[in-house]
Order: sequence, then structure tokens, then C-alpha cells
Amino acid sequence: MTRQLVVFPLLAAAIALGAGACWHRALAEDPTPVAAIRKVPVDQTLRDFMRKKLDASNQILEGLALDDTDLIEKGAGTLAELSEAEQWRVSKDALYRQFSMEFTRNAEKLKEAAKDKNIDRAALRWMDATMSCIECHRFVRNELVVKAGTAPRP
Repeated sequence: MTRQLVVFPLLAAAIALGAGACWHRALAEDPTPVAAIRKVPVDQTLRDFMRKKLDASNQILEGLALDDTDLIEKGAGTLAELSEAEQWRVSKDALYRQFSMEFTRNAEKLKEAAKDKNIDRAALRWMDATMSCIECHRFVRNELVVKAGTAPRP
């Protein structure tokens, strides 16, 4: 019994160290370094458009923090409107379009939850919208921008 008490923590530590080493190595081999992505020029019109999306996102977060469903609904409505704008469509890639449609659906569901005054559902829908944003931005950075060598243009 005492031997198990000694062996188990040692085995767990060895596994954790091995996993950490693998993770560190995977990060070191990342083919798309952040520095290379940051050097890509971005169109100012697109930058301004993205700022509007961020401002609407901040409204939603503030509304969630304050239980203000009107503010959430306003921010979600802005995001839904922006997602229909021509500037939103930075690529004709099928996967990009799928990410975009998913985000629009999530923004509409968020707006509906806020309209229904359901703060818990709104919080869950905001998480869905945020994850679709992150996944799409990762795709654009890693697939579209890096492979093309330039930032997407509206």
C-alpha cells in the first residue's frame, strides 16, 4: 500500500512532464509565427469595420455584466447587421462562408434571448458567438492571410 502512495505521484508527475514537453515542442514547431502575421498590412477600412464589431461586442459584455438585456439586444442587433454588410465578406472561401453564417445565426439567437429577457440564455449565446468569432479569426489568420501573404480586402 505504501509503495502505491509513492509510485502514483511519481507516475503522475512523469506523465505531466511528458505532456508539457510535447506541448512545448508543438508550439515551437508552429508554422505560422505571430510575428509574421502582424507584419501583414491591414486595410484601414477593414480595421474600422472590425472596430465597430468590437464596440458592439463590448456593449453585449457590459449588458451581461449589468443584467441589461436592452444593451445586449442593441449590441447583438448591431453585430447581426454588420454580419450582413459587404465589408464582412472578406473571402469567398466556402469554410469562411460557413463560419460567417454560423456567427450570424449566433448573433440572431443572442438578440432573441435578450429580447426575451433571458439573461442565462443570452450568456450562453454570447459564448457561442464568441467561439465562432475566435474560430473564424483563427481560420482567416492561419489559412487566408498567411497563405496569401496579404491581409484580406473588403
